[in-house]
Amino acid sequence: MNGTPIVDATAVAWTQHPRFAGIDMRVLLTSADNPYANVNIVRVPVGAEVGRHLHPTQIETVYVLAGQSVLTLGETEHPLPAGSIAAIPIGLEHSLRNAGDEPVELLAFFTPPLA
Repeated sequence: MNGTPIVDATAVAWTQHPRFAGIDMRVLLTSADNPYANVNIVRVPVGAEVGRHLHPTQIETVYVLAGQSVLTLGETEHPLPAGSIAAIPIGLEHSLRNAGDEPVELLAFFTPPLA
């Protein structure tokens, strides 16, 4: 390997999200791999939600790979089906819930990376 991180996402084990019970994630790239962004796959089961929170120093960009979700930005709900992308500004309180009958999977990019 030449120092360029190449990750087979399917080979990375699912782990419990550190803040949200019942939410799983695969950590793909950390600040050790990329000093400009973290990248994770997040899985939200049917009926589950990533609760309200904010990132005081990161923009969170989410791209929905599968499923039907609803992204709440502040007090406004936005449908976010598979194929949608959203950039969540620094400091904006947000949440994401699974609004469908299959798990939601999404890529989450944090810039700059989470510590």
